[in-house]
Amino acid sequence: MATIKYQLQSKSENAPIYLRLSLGRNKSYKRKTSLSINPKEWSDSNQPKQTTPKNKNLASELRKLKDFILDEVNKANTKGVEIDGVWLLSKIDLHFNKFEVVELDYISEYGEYFIKNLKYKTNDKTKKIGVTLATQKKYQTIVNKLKAFDKHHKVRTKLTDVNLRFRIELIDYFSEVDKLSDNTIGRYLKFVKSICLDAEKNGFKINSQLKDFMGFSIDAPKVILNLNEIEKIKNTKFVSDNHEIAKDWLIIGCFTGQRVSDLLRMNTSFIEHIQDFDFIVLTQQKTKKTVQIPIHFEVQEILDKRNGEFPPTFSKNIDSSKAMFNRYLKQLTKIAGIDTIVKGNKFDEEKKRYITGMYQKYELVASHICRRSFASNHYASELYPTPILMNITAHKTEKMFLTYIGKEPIDYGLQLAKIWQKVGKKRKKEKKNIVDLKIIKNKAVQ
Repeated sequence: MATIKYQLQSKSENAPIYLRLSLGRNKSYKRKTSLSINPKEWSDSNQPKQTTPKNKNLASELRKLKDFILDEVNKANTKGVEIDGVWLLSKIDLHFNKFEVVELDYISEYGEYFIKNLKYKTNDKTKKIGVTLATQKKYQTIVNKLKAFDKHHKVRTKLTDVNLRFRIELIDYFSEVDKLSDNTIGRYLKFVKSICLDAEKNGFKINSQLKDFMGFSIDAPKVILNLNEIEKIKNTKFVSDNHEIAKDWLIIGCFTGQRVSDLLRMNTSFIEHIQDFDFIVLTQQKTKKTVQIPIHFEVQEILDKRNGEFPPTFSKNIDSSKAMFNRYLKQLTKIAGIDTIVKGNKFDEEKKRYITGMYQKYELVASHICRRSFASNHYASELYPTPILMNITAHKTEKMFLTYIGKEPIDYGLQLAKIWQKVGKKRKKEKKNIVDLKIIKNKAVQ
């Protein structure tokens, strides 16, 4: 005989109410009802205390839901329909006029459900609701790949199948079939785990090995343009207007430290005059952080050359503009002779994947080299304290900043020693000049 009980699993002020459906020995399913209550208003008999009109209405809603589920159980038994957790959640949603949930115990189906509900997700740090379009696209990409994995292996992966063996199979598939880089694979594994953890929060059963289902990252070679190379590019005259435009954007990027999505948006409206200084002020698209970047003299030279304007973009479509910028960067750096042999990752058209090797630097140049060059060229200088650089790049921690530029922390004592050494040499030179001056004066008196 089917029985229904309600439960709370949280002590928060707005605790979700769970419905538990028991169908006999070892056949019990529990799912959220979408209703909630303060635990202080919940009675020992597992129902709202009948002390307020609000609680009485809630109790009435729970009775109606119970009657509805029991009726659906009878219909399912009559038709021979299998009753499980997915079935229960679908009926709860149906009662509350939500969309019909289909087979959510399968990871690709739950993934789609997860993506649809991202707009209701609250950011733990900012406390804002919803996610960016970029985040939605990232999760949609991984769900599409999970579907492709299932099709390739002719299986349907359940949430409970996401274990350490599945992790190995997924890594092999991403590497051998999709030809993804190691870091991309490691990042996708983290997305898969996030989807499963969300399912667990919503009452779905997951594999006990999920806690050990880890993503990973591998230190990729960091390629930058040093100050001498930037100067060499700056002094190169290009025949193509597009190369000249790309050169100017490259220099601006190397002295503002912004991602290409923010770099190519810059225009005169971003310039603000603050306490006798000119700044580029923008809100980064990725971090939503507002940054104030003092206009470097190299950037000012470009603005002066262009009558106070930033260079034009290559297309009205930002994605097209980015792609063209990357193409022109490789071309202009080759023309400028930026051909030092360095270690890096280059996309192999034949193998359809990035291959780590030794290449001429111009082969590895892309738009992101601007931001990384800014951070690397100015790091560990007494003129540019790390917190100031981090404020411009919008890295939240020094560890993240140093990982980004591929450098180990330089001991602050060592930095201080270098500064004192410089000051000491200057002071010693000044004392010597004073002594020499006294000797000259004494000789003059004689």
